Parts: sequence; C-alpha cells; structure tokens
Amino acid sequence: MGNIIIGIILIIGALSGKMVFIGTESGGLLGGVGGILVLWGAYRLYQKRQA
Repeated sequence: MGNIIIGIILIIGALSGKMVFIGTESGGLLGGVGGILVLWGAYRLYQKRQA
C-alpha cells in the first residue's frame, strides 16, 4: 500500500513540475518511476489477496 501512495505522490509532483528526478532534472522520468511503483504496489496487493 505504501508503494501506491508514494507512486501517486511522485506522479502528481512530476505532473505539477515541482519535482524532478535527481541528477537528470527530468519530470517525465520521475513520473515513470512513480507509475512503476503504483503498478508494483497494485501487483503486490493482488498477490496478497490471492493467497
């Protein structure tokens, strides 16, 4: 659940232009990392509910 929340925060920050990926100054990359975190968190929740 924490991955999903952090991922959403990263996506919102990247879309607003107030946050960038450290070392690259790229908001798009930060949004992509946030998206991956959201997908990974959703997958982990899905796996936990299947068990």
